[in-house]
Amino acid sequence: MASKTVKKKNLSFEDGLIRLEEIAQQMESNDLPLEEMLGIYEEGTKLSAELMKKLEDARGRMLEVKQGKDGKPSVSHTELVEQGSMLDQMGGE
Repeated sequence: MASKTVKKKNLSFEDGLIRLEEIAQQMESNDLPLEEMLGIYEEGTKLSAELMKKLEDARGRMLEVKQGKDGKPSVSHTELVEQGSMLDQMGGE
């Protein structure tokens, strides 16, 4: 099976996850020559880092509009952002 190379600049987060799953399946199949497996491994690690960056960027943009004490709207990070994420917990392991 030939490796699919996807242009990363136009890759959506969802398409990136799909590609990452394809890479994992290819590597688990053990049907690839060593050089090709190394190539898709490198692609997977780069893609994983890019997806993590997209998640961090999205988390930073998650804002919530609330009514302030003076009755005027105020913008703050959502509770989800303040709590952190499962990815933060995984990174610490």
